[in-house]
Order: sequence, then structure tokens, then C-alpha cells
Amino acid sequence: IDHYDLSRLINVLVTPVGNDLGHVAKDIEQALAGVPLPKDVTVQLRGEVANMRGAIQNFALALPLAVVLIYLVMVALFRSFIDPLIILVAVPLGWIGTVLTLHLTNTSVNVESMIGTLMMMGIVVSNSILLVDFANRMVRNGATAEHAVLEAGRRRIRPILMTALATILGLLPLALGFGEGNETMVPLARAVVGGLAVSTIMTLLVVPIMHSLVLIRRERPPVSSTAPATLEEI
Repeated sequence: IDHYDLSRLINVLVTPVGNDLGHVAKDIEQALAGVPLPKDVTVQLRGEVANMRGAIQNFALALPLAVVLIYLVMVALFRSFIDPLIILVAVPLGWIGTVLTLHLTNTSVNVESMIGTLMMMGIVVSNSILLVDFANRMVRNGATAEHAVLEAGRRRIRPILMTALATILGLLPLALGFGEGNETMVPLARAVVGGLAVSTIMTLLVVPIMHSLVLIRRERPPVSSTAPATLEEI
């Protein structure tokens, strides 16, 4: 007779086949929801399910911590508090793509999809760095804000698209579920593919616009509050 925490225990072992662990646990909970249990009898999902849910809770803390660490590193490299914020704008755009892809493909949120989200964040941040760093160098060389942002987008669109397409096409067979025994890696591939597909397009639009606004504000000379106002200025 097995015991757990001084209570008698009956183990029912389940091996998921053809689906990820999150969906299997959800199906089991739905099936048990309509089963009447005798008095003092409880049902708990343990084993890999408990480990997976504990890991998801840890990832819920790891994702914001990863964003903070990325920001601090970029602050030291760019010597600016604003430029890293512009770069990090692409991260929520990638999260939107990941959430939509997981929802549309009926894929559960599990450890693998969380790892895929972290991978996607790294690629998205590197793409944004290409745009912002190139535009900043052109501004330092005397270019206007508008010309610098447009030229950065024109010259950096090719490496950004090459990086995103290489990653998406490499993970696409895995995201579609081809092959036997790769069910556990499908959420990872779908999280990366969905996040990159949306964030790459949005990064080339949103990040340059926000960067240009910041550069234009930097170009404007500060208005002296001590100088008397002329009639034309009034």
C-alpha cells in the first residue's frame, strides 16, 4: 500500500502519445471534472505535469527578468537610456505573434513554448539593434534624423529578413509536426515562427518610426527661457 503525506495513494500512470503534455493534462482534467468522487478522495496530477507547471511559474519570472537584463546590458553599450527602450519595443510585438500562433494552432503554453519565446526575444532584439545602431552612426556623421532612419531601414532590411527567414524556414517542418517523436518540440518551433513572422514586419515599421521621433527631438536646439521674446516669436 503506497502512501503520500500519510494518505493512501493509488497511482494511475499515463504516457502521452501524439500530443504535448499540456494538452494531455487538460484533457484528463476535463474528463475527471464530471466524475463524482467518494468522500475524502482527491485527485492530483503529479509527475511531469507538476514539474511542467512549476517550470512555467518560474518562466513567468524569468521572462521579465530577461527583459530587464537585456535593457541593462544595452544601456551600458549604447550609453543611453532611451535607445534600449526603442529596441525593446520589438519584444512585445514578438509576444503578440507568439500568443496568436499558439492560440490559432491550439497549442498549449508549456516549457518548450516558453523556451521558444526566449529564443525569439533574442533574435528580435538583435534585429532592432541593427536598425538603431546604424541610424545612430549616420546621425553622428552628420545625417539628418529622417535620412538616417530611412537609410538604416534600406541597408539593414536584407540581413534582418535573411536572419528571420532562415530561422522560420528551418523551424517550419518542426512547427508543422512532421516526423515521429517530435511532439514535445512543436510548441517551441511554433512560438519562434509565430513571434518572428509578426515581429520582423512590425520591427521594420514601428522601431524606425519611434527612433526617428527620438532623433528629431535630439536635433531640436534647446529653447532658452531667459532670452526675451520678440514680437515675431509672440
